[in-house]
Amino acid sequence: MKLTDDSNLHQKLLIAHGPVFALSGIQKELTKQHLSCVCINNKKELQVQSPALLILDKQLLTQLNQDSAGRWHKPESLQVIAEEHLDIEADLYVPKGFTKKVTMKHIESALQSFIQDRQQEQLSRLLADKSINLNRLADIGIALSAEKNLTALLIRILTEGRKLACCDAASLFLLDNQDSKNSKLILKLTQNASIDFHFEEQCFPLNDSSISGYVATHGRELNIDDVYDLKDKPYQFNSIFDDATGYRCRSLLALPIQNHHGEVIGILQFINRTRQPDIRLSSHKITRENVIAFDDNICPQLRALASQSAIAIENRRLIESIHGLFKGFVQASVTAIEQRDPTTSGHSFRVADLCLALAKSLQQAALPQYQKQLLDEKKLRQLKYAALLHDFGKVGVREAVLTKAKKLTVHQLDVIKYRIRLAQQTLLRQRAESELQLFQQQGCRNSNRHLRQQEQIQQQIVQLEQFWQDILKANEPTILPESLSSNLEQIHAYHAPNDHGILTPLINHEELLALSIPKGSLSLDEMTEIRSHVTHTENFLRQIPWTQELQDIPDIAAAHHEKIDGSGYPRGLTTNQIPLPSQIMTVCDIYDALTASDRPYKHAVPNELAFKILHNEAEKQQLNGDLVKLFIDTKVYLVIKDKLYRKPGNTVSCFHHHVCDFDLLDNS
Repeated sequence: MKLTDDSNLHQKLLIAHGPVFALSGIQKELTKQHLSCVCINNKKELQVQSPALLILDKQLLTQLNQDSAGRWHKPESLQVIAEEHLDIEADLYVPKGFTKKVTMKHIESALQSFIQDRQQEQLSRLLADKSINLNRLADIGIALSAEKNLTALLIRILTEGRKLACCDAASLFLLDNQDSKNSKLILKLTQNASIDFHFEEQCFPLNDSSISGYVATHGRELNIDDVYDLKDKPYQFNSIFDDATGYRCRSLLALPIQNHHGEVIGILQFINRTRQPDIRLSSHKITRENVIAFDDNICPQLRALASQSAIAIENRRLIESIHGLFKGFVQASVTAIEQRDPTTSGHSFRVADLCLALAKSLQQAALPQYQKQLLDEKKLRQLKYAALLHDFGKVGVREAVLTKAKKLTVHQLDVIKYRIRLAQQTLLRQRAESELQLFQQQGCRNSNRHLRQQEQIQQQIVQLEQFWQDILKANEPTILPESLSSNLEQIHAYHAPNDHGILTPLINHEELLALSIPKGSLSLDEMTEIRSHVTHTENFLRQIPWTQELQDIPDIAAAHHEKIDGSGYPRGLTTNQIPLPSQIMTVCDIYDALTASDRPYKHAVPNELAFKILHNEAEKQQLNGDLVKLFIDTKVYLVIKDKLYRKPGNTVSCFHHHVCDFDLLDNS
């Protein structure tokens, strides 16, 4: 286990243990890893040895309690590992008998903790000796931990370091280990108080030939009095900058920036420490007279800065990584959900872009009634993710409902067709029998009756065919004409014999209700299920342990179908109860649902008609009129124009309802 590169500190990592642990054989493994172990039997030996870690077993604990004339207590400075069955305060506990794998892992953790404690103590002593710069270092640490942008963070590190050490120039390198076989050093930033120059990031090979490469490879700092006086060194100073600008580098301190694993993640280079601040090194003569070496007074403080920088850089990278991971998860989730609904692929991404554009327009509009509600960067991020995830709840809607293209299922329609064809066949048989009787009784005075009977049968056969055509028309998800509605009642009243000769309706009550749906293909219950996607979305989002800056996402997404007048769902909220981000999303959601490409059950409408519908909804107090006007006047809708939201080849494979369209049935 690699614990520290500090050889002096490593020598202090003494592990004391009791006789039971000695029988486990684990100390042999520790010895192989160059860790010293000593078996102790009493409190005096513990005090004499002053170990970094004490491993307690029952026998040793009993003796320590006896030596203490009571109950032995763990010193604060000592890391203690104890068997889990022992009644003693410890830092870590291991299974009885010292299971090797668990014990080794706990030993590593305890020693790491000890090392960190010692390093913290060393740092504290260094800072205590530098009372003048103590507050400055504390302020720097706070500032670095608070900085959210990586580039701004790097600038802050160099700026504060130069002030701390009274340096004229400084550079910061970061390691690029993406290609493990070809690691590189990236010069991310450089500052120089004496000259102005154009800076661009540069890439350097990671090897011992350069000062920064040597420090990065070996993890050791270099303190050089004069970079032009390097004899018999594997590394040399790169004078390209000096040659190009006429500048003269002299003293240099290069520090490795190491993370908590001891891995080098970057290099800090401080150049030309001056006797006094604000001296402009405009000539070689001024440089020789004013530049001094980095001594023991300033080096510890710059090491502390490097340590703080490591934590801050790692934190920024971790935060950026988490943000990237979360963003990727959201996008992948939305893409996966939209695969269930290929007819509206890209809807959630378009709505998110529209929402952000409208929210920013609201900021610029400076409407006085919204000054206290304007969305800052945090709220904009919440709005974006809420918009992306607002339809996630469609996973809770049955596939049979989402894919119900017409009022009857295919099976239901086939059954009705069978009934009609069976009734027609029965009538055809009756007509044939009547014709046979007429033929056999030719010249009979009843022939006219038979002819009338045949005509009636033929009329019924034709009527049944008309019934079938009416059923097919009524089954389409279009507006149902009143005449067709009355025909359905007639069809329902028509009875015909089934397979068993029992008279039954051509369409039963359930089928009549389905065919009588005035518009679309869904019944009231199915419409309710479609609208339940909002509740499913909210329930799903509430299961995510959001950070404080994203904690409002469930509330925002859950209210995107609420209306200002309280007629929305699922809660019937009114103006002041609906979050402003949700009101923004509602306008954008309706616009996209209206203007999106044609769907099997509705046509896309042009912008002019969409704007008219939005205005009408605002006049009816269902939408926020200010937002509707701003959406149209500032041409927010152009943000999605000509953007590709559907991946090439993502074609529609089957009919799907889109869960956000059903508020618009009366307008489309």
